[in-house]
Amino acid sequence: LPSFSSSNTGAAQEPVVSQNLVTDNVSVVEGEMAIISCRVKNNDDSVIQLLNPNRQTIYFRDMRPLKDARFQLVNFSDNELKVSLSNVSLSDEGRYVCQLYTDPPQEAYADITVLVPPGNPIIEARDEVLSEGNETEMTCTAMSSKPAASIRWMKGDKELPGKPKVELTYDKMYTVTSRLTFTVSKEDDGVPVACIVDHPAVKDFLAQKYLEVQYKPEVKIVVEFPQGLTREGENLELTCQAKGKP
Repeated sequence: LPSFSSSNTGAAQEPVVSQNLVTDNVSVVEGEMAIISCRVKNNDDSVIQLLNPNRQTIYFRDMRPLKDARFQLVNFSDNELKVSLSNVSLSDEGRYVCQLYTDPPQEAYADITVLVPPGNPIIEARDEVLSEGNETEMTCTAMSSKPAASIRWMKGDKELPGKPKVELTYDKMYTVTSRLTFTVSKEDDGVPVACIVDHPAVKDFLAQKYLEVQYKPEVKIVVEFPQGLTREGENLELTCQAKGKP
């Protein structure tokens, strides 16, 4: 098949980027399907083709010279070449080229970005049982995502600031660890602390731990009888209430 690749020599002219030929960038979760659409506003019966990042022809009109059955034709007309790519992997990332056979040829570029969701967040606490007034520390880890995830902390319905650390792993994935330090009060007993992971490939990803806080007893003496003023010689009934943990 003919090609107007920029690496060609001879009479082929350098392609130009034209507003007549349009496409869209695509973000897709690993393993799912990407759709690439090459659209022509004003076509003069010129041929449309789609090239991969190595400038190999995926589709020339409605024919697929590339022997990769994951590419399938979705729509073909004078004004559109729409192609699906199933089971997308990281190796499919890159700049795809829509090309219109005019003189010189026109090009438009679609960048495919592959998103990899993180694994389930892992939350770890330094202390299982806490005492009121003491400081504690928790960490939350979101492993192997692309791009890097962000982590938020909630104690009950209050957001707390954590300290994130981002590491690039050997397989070009990102692992994010956030460290949270705070002082507990007796009101924190039984309250959940949640680590919420935000990432474009997932929603509502969280892990949580319930706080167990020990606190010294509060002692309160209550007059049960009589109600109101006490007269000399009357019986007096008192209750001593102590609330603490343990």
